[in-house]
Amino acid sequence: MEITLREAQGQFTKFLVDVYRERPQPTAFLRSFFPSVVTNSLNVSIAVQRGTEKIAVDVIRGADGNRNTVSKSTEKIFQPPLYNEYFDMTELDLYNIWWKSTTIDAGMFVDYVNQVADSVQLQRDKIERAYELQCAQALQTGIVQLASSDNIDFKRKAASMVNESATPWTTNTNDPFATLLRAGKFLREVGKVQGGLINVIMSETAFTAFTQNTLVQTRAWIRNFHIDNISEPQRNALGASYMGRTSSGAYNFDLWTYPEVYENAAGTITPYITPGLVICLPVQTKFKLAFGAVPRLISDGGIEAAKGEYVMNNYRDMKKTADIMDVKSAGIAIPTAIDQIYTVRVLPA
Repeated sequence: MEITLREAQGQFTKFLVDVYRERPQPTAFLRSFFPSVVTNSLNVSIAVQRGTEKIAVDVIRGADGNRNTVSKSTEKIFQPPLYNEYFDMTELDLYNIWWKSTTIDAGMFVDYVNQVADSVQLQRDKIERAYELQCAQALQTGIVQLASSDNIDFKRKAASMVNESATPWTTNTNDPFATLLRAGKFLREVGKVQGGLINVIMSETAFTAFTQNTLVQTRAWIRNFHIDNISEPQRNALGASYMGRTSSGAYNFDLWTYPEVYENAAGTITPYITPGLVICLPVQTKFKLAFGAVPRLISDGGIEAAKGEYVMNNYRDMKKTADIMDVKSAGIAIPTAIDQIYTVRVLPA
């Protein structure tokens, strides 16, 4: 393969000493509450059976016992949305050089493969952020918002989504500990959560208001009680920061902040957690990120159902003279135990 004199001179007149590729890694703190389950079906379903905490009542000896009935399970079926991100490999820097070479250059091949892998990862990262947003929406409103079809509404109870913005934490007479106590009682009594430890995920503005509230600051100085331990942030690998532990009533609360953001389709920077919002969850959650099958053409005709969180495919579009690589995924965040989420707005919008 011949090259021009100008291209040849470039080898001697300049040298590329370093390359910087901006690749912000997607965070997955909210997704960590939704363990993955992979299926090979188009639809996924959950079965919900309600329980009670009734006690047994004694009876007179010789009399009939107390008849009990078992509630029926309710099955709910969902069709996960399909994500399909692709890129044209012919647009990569090394595509033409590699495929037009008359001799095999192992180093050049490795560079080309790395370019392809990097581009595939970019497409997967976009889908990862979409799942993190799904989890954020399920935890904040119970409605997963989809662009291409109807939204998926998991029917959260109105009592689990409280608006206290009229009595904001920024007013020192309003007690954040009373808000946390109401959250603990809801999760215990309505959500049937066992144990007294609750995760509290605060938006950045909500946590700032919490730490600057006079009632919080005053109580934190009662050191010999050891009921509060708000310390320097300890960031974890999933993008959240652990801010310490506090208590209210009979409940302990692990405090987290999650200041991560994403870019929407218009390029607008948007936080995953709505400013002024607080999310309360049990330590052991009963949620799932369920993946359905991805339809894929097979070489001898027909369609197969490909199983996996992510399915990759490579094909050539002869009409467009394009070598296409796509990444597909069909997942939906499902808050199975829907009553084990409590959200409260503590600041005005």
